[in-house]
Amino acid sequence: MDKIITLQIRHSGDENIVYLCKTHEIAERIIREWFTEYCSDPPSLEELEDYLWEKDIGYWEITEEVVICE
Repeated sequence: MDKIITLQIRHSGDENIVYLCKTHEIAERIIREWFTEYCSDPPSLEELEDYLWEKDIGYWEITEEVVICE
């Protein structure tokens, strides 16, 4: 079965934007592009997530979904 990576991302107070990605690396690149002003010294995604959550700046969720094409 094929899988796709789903990234739901938003700035606080905004609606989620959904990206469908082929790999986790692509999703991570999108996260860093979204929050580039907080990545001058590239933190790990865990550190970035903690900082953004703590300051109520933005959020994201990455999930893996099974794709069935018939």
